[in-house]
This record gives sequence, C-alpha cells and structure tokens, in this order.
Amino acid sequence: MKYDSLSELKRQEISEVLESLGLSGRERAAYLALLEANRPLNLSSLAKLAGWPLTTTKYVAAQLNKGGFAAVTKDRSQKLFSAAEPGELKRIFERKIHDIGGIIPLLNTLKAEEAPSARIKIYDRVRMSDIFHEALKAESKLVYEIVSARDFQEILGEKFHFTRRRLAAGVRLKSLRVEKFEIKKYNKRVHEKELREAKFLPPELFFRSSVMIWDDYTAFFTTKREGLAWVVKSRATTEMMLGFFDLLWSVSRRMETLAE
Repeated sequence: MKYDSLSELKRQEISEVLESLGLSGRERAAYLALLEANRPLNLSSLAKLAGWPLTTTKYVAAQLNKGGFAAVTKDRSQKLFSAAEPGELKRIFERKIHDIGGIIPLLNTLKAEEAPSARIKIYDRVRMSDIFHEALKAESKLVYEIVSARDFQEILGEKFHFTRRRLAAGVRLKSLRVEKFEIKKYNKRVHEKELREAKFLPPELFFRSSVMIWDDYTAFFTTKREGLAWVVKSRATTEMMLGFFDLLWSVSRRMETLAE
C-alpha cells in the first residue's frame, strides 16, 4: 500500500508519531520512501523518488542511519539504504527512554537550587496547642525547647500529654528550663526513659515566654493570658536560634531534682 493512498487522518497520525521520534520533515519523507520501496536504494534512486538534490539526499540518509531508522549496506563502491522495519521503531523509542532515564540524575544536578522560602504563621488562644502537634511530626525526631514550664503547661492543658505523645512518635527532647517556674521533678533515669535531656538555665535568666525548635521551624510562645504564638519556617532563623540554644546549654546545669 502506498502512503499517498492512506486517508489524510492516517497520514497525519504516521507523520506525528515519526516526528515525535525526532524525525524532521525530510527524514520522515525519506524513511517512508525507503519503506514503500521495500528494497535497498542507492542515493541516486532515493534522490529521484524524493525529488531532492543528491547532496541533500546524502545528508538526510546519513541522519536516518545515525538514528537507526535506515540500514546501510555496500554494493561495490556505492552505499545502499533500506528502511528499518516498522517494529524497530518501538525499540528505538524504548532505547531513547532508557537513555533519558540514565541522564535524569545528571540533569538534576545542574538545576540551580531553589531559593528557600520563609514564612510565618500566627496562632491565638485555643489554636496555640496546634503547634505541639506539628512539632511531633519533626523529621529529625528531635525537638529543642527553652521553656517556662509553668506557662507552657497552661498553654498545653492537662489533656494533651505532650510527653506521652512524643514518646509514641519517637521524638527526643532537648530542654532548657527556667528553674523559677519549674513544676516537676526529674532524675537521670526518668530523663532517659522519657527521651529527654534537660538543664536549668542560669538563675539570673527567668522569663515567661517559651521557644520550640525543630527541623526548619521555630515556634515562639507568649503566655496563655496573652494568648499569642507564631511559627517561623526559616532555615536561617533556625540556625540562629540553635546557636543561641547551644550557647545557653553550655552555661546551664543539669536538671536532676528527684532522688534516685
């Protein structure tokens, strides 16, 4: 069957698929001419069928061969070109997919890093406890806090049971506490059991607000009476706050007030 005898829709479908395989208009025409001939053609015969100059035909035939769409054999001093079997087109496409898959990781390394985006979310009153739910999702499984325990507990309420939820989530806690406002007693054994490291801040440091830090998030809490908290998602802010935390940790003392 001749290509020209096909309906316009079928010819368009064939042309679009061949184009999707990377064939230019002339390459598509040359491939179809070779396929219709169903025998090897020299460059002169192909040029005559296509109506092109010999130099153009030579270039197009070479591109078909390079892409695997035409095979080349030799008869004495001349090259003979024959179309790849239609079933070979699927294998050509599969090889292209395989080759693309191989370079995707390399291409990803060339992408410029996305500019980190910072954002802030404000919580008031009853919504303040939502922040603790978010902290329990810490990917690092580690939360830092600088807290006035009495005020923190008022925000949480008695029903939340942060420690119990934290242990269930496997999240460790590194805590700096204001001794003046501490409400519980702990010893080393209890800290270890509850996945906690804790120290008292120097006695001259006492305040009612609190801070929690995890992953790229820093949460700031006022008191329950003032009823305001906000969470900042910012790598730069987190790095700064962890620097403050480490400094305070270095000058604080172990929080072990319960007899063994």
